Amino acid sequence: MSEPETSQPKILELCAGYGGIGLAVEPLIDGQVTHVAEVTKHACKILEDRFPGAENIGDVTKYDWSALVGRIDVITAGFPCQDISNAGRREGINGKRSGIWKQVAEAVGTLRPKYVFLENVAVLRTRGLDVVAQDLAEVGYDLRWTTLRASDIGAAHHRSRWFGFATPAVSHPEGI
Repeated sequence: MSEPETSQPKILELCAGYGGIGLAVEPLIDGQVTHVAEVTKHACKILEDRFPGAENIGDVTKYDWSALVGRIDVITAGFPCQDISNAGRREGINGKRSGIWKQVAEAVGTLRPKYVFLENVAVLRTRGLDVVAQDLAEVGYDLRWTTLRASDIGAAHHRSRWFGFATPAVSHPEGI
């Protein structure tokens, strides 16, 4: 599949699901989702409609990130929450599903995007935030985060979500 021609920031949406983060970030940065990573059949059909022309790179656990070096400006990821959530087995960030976070961190380190937008369940604060922050720091990124109730932004339910925003770390000259 040929890459869409655009001068807008190019967004890679990892663990894309139905594309919600990409839909939010596109107008925020005047960007375009050019690549998605999703394996669930029904979600892939929705992504085809939402992001026409975006290439689906498939399974993040099997992808060679070097193929996208220099082609991505922004990464979004709503990495799996099943092992982190109170409704799951509570294995944390290193669980079988939520452990996909490591591939997200690897993509960030290899692709060096200008911005990284992340989303997960609010309980990530006590079941993996330390790992997320450390992994991002190890690849040279600073993380800022917050939690919001869905109802705070107009949804009918009160479920809390965690949102992270990472940028390349700023190095300071000696003495500052």
